[in-house]
Amino acid sequence: MTPVKQITSRDEIPAEQAYVLVTFGEEAGETRDSNGLIITVPHGTSMAMSDLSFTAAIHSAKAIAKRENISTVYACK
Repeated sequence: MTPVKQITSRDEIPAEQAYVLVTFGEEAGETRDSNGLIITVPHGTSMAMSDLSFTAAIHSAKAIAKRENISTVYACK
């Protein structure tokens, strides 16, 4: 099972570590860079919907991490 580490800033991810990061942003999306994948969850009109979307994104991130042999998923709220 891939662990999820809560962080407060993307800067907390070690520089050379492969990662999947789930974070809030203006629009939904996925962005790849040289070390990993960033899944962005939009801030919704209700906190409950935003939290549900974030939880769903975490589950997706864990599946991606498992498939790509990435040891940790990061969550930045």
